[in-house]
Amino acid sequence: MPGFPGRAIPLRDGRTVFLREIRPEDLPAWEKMILACSPETLWRRFECRSTQTVLARKDDLFDESSVVIVAELEGRLVGEARLCLLPGRAAEFCVLVADPWQGLGLGSALIDFALELAKSLGLQKILTEIVPENARIVDLLRRRGFQFSVEEDGLTHRGELTLPG
Repeated sequence: MPGFPGRAIPLRDGRTVFLREIRPEDLPAWEKMILACSPETLWRRFECRSTQTVLARKDDLFDESSVVIVAELEGRLVGEARLCLLPGRAAEFCVLVADPWQGLGLGSALIDFALELAKSLGLQKILTEIVPENARIVDLLRRRGFQFSVEEDGLTHRGELTLPG
């Protein structure tokens, strides 16, 4: 996957975050970001509450079928968004903002940047699966045009967005 330009985004508190593609040398900072997440935040993103289980998945960051965007603030990684490429010009999308940086507009910035990147990659469909406890992300994605359905068991919200073009 070719690189893409990063972007500086102002946050609600006046600081500026830089969104960019993850690099191999980011791994220690990514691990610190995961350690800054509560079990509830880990559940909403990874559907597990164990920091060690999430850290064991670090190889997924550099999978050739994934595009991982990180949010860097004052030398720390504070969030990420992923587009996991699927056949047929589609991708599965997910986003994470570590607890200390939630509520600053970072989730919105990551979503918007990832959707813009998806369009530039020629993707036509973005899919997501979200646990019901993550109502904040469901709301953010609905405002961007995602349509959601709830599985019969009520345990998963499935979202889909068709991109123009």
